[in-house]
Amino acid sequence: MNDVYVDHPETIERTSLGLIDSVLSSYGIDTDLLPLVRRVVHASADFSLANLIAATRPLTELARPFAEGGPVFCDVSMVASGISPGLRREANLEPVALIHDGKVARLAAASGQTRAMAAVDLAIDEGISLFAFGNAPTALSRLLERAADGAPVRAIVAMPVGFVGAAASKERLLASGLPAVALRGPRGGSNLCAAAVNALLRLALGKP
Repeated sequence: MNDVYVDHPETIERTSLGLIDSVLSSYGIDTDLLPLVRRVVHASADFSLANLIAATRPLTELARPFAEGGPVFCDVSMVASGISPGLRREANLEPVALIHDGKVARLAAASGQTRAMAAVDLAIDEGISLFAFGNAPTALSRLLERAADGAPVRAIVAMPVGFVGAAASKERLLASGLPAVALRGPRGGSNLCAAAVNALLRLALGKP
């Protein structure tokens, strides 16, 4: 018998989320953002992230395109890997990480851009309009440029991390009016981005 630690996944998650909810109740978080905030805190064990999350639309509106399925651009493979297989199967959502695609390498070499930027160009050219950024601020900045030129964007989850360009790119996104949720400041990461996408899928699919 194990009396040292809890080893049941459902119990661990339920207990963790209960603790998170009890703490967040004193944070004054917008009720609409809570389903996503609690999952980002759960993924990071960091309550200081709670007040850094901002959205340009109600979460239900941002969640709907993800639950409608199709491809979602992920700036790195770790974001794609972190999106729940069960949730994405139910929504028929296909995470696509193009960063290692040979076409991207050739585009980057020809244009002098980063591969992350070239990957965004390729995604848009292939008709992708859902985006998840957990690593590359340059990729988010490139999307903003393409969106300003008329590229269609249905929803964006923006949590790129870094000291150069990350915070500024997210502020430009929030000011752009595009449908998006973002983690303000230099912090972010693939795990937080995937947790946010999973939270949107749970919301749209009616799951706790």
